[in-house]
Amino acid sequence: MVAHFDTHGGRVALALNVELSQGRHGACARIELHDRAGARLALVRLRGWIDQHAVDELTHTLDELGACGIEHVLLDCAQVRHIDYRHVPVLMRAFERYETRAGGVVVCGLSHYLRDLIRLSGCEPRLRCWPSAAELLADAGCEPSRECAS
Repeated sequence: MVAHFDTHGGRVALALNVELSQGRHGACARIELHDRAGARLALVRLRGWIDQHAVDELTHTLDELGACGIEHVLLDCAQVRHIDYRHVPVLMRAFERYETRAGGVVVCGLSHYLRDLIRLSGCEPRLRCWPSAAELLADAGCEPSRECAS
């Protein structure tokens, strides 16, 4: 995925649908590119079951977003039903690599179930969370903490 976009007054300039995995428990992502306070931001709305293949595809997608100059990624997990905890460390390394090269990754909308799976993987302390993507987008000036109240 390579994207170039123009923004017009904060509206979504480009939206992409990406299939992350197939099958009965497939996963997909809708990527919306925004311009917020002069920074390029990608809202990535995940849906489905995040397995190894989905993690690999999501990692590749993050690399592409960074190469396109996207500074911030909001990963909305409100529609994620399950994540294989064994692959969370791979995803965390992708987040850290993105933050080193491009900007920041914030995970939003984690259910208690998903937070438990991330906790089980041992990666929760390294995760930047916010309760919901809508709240974070509404307040473009806020800085996400390492821990959210949800």
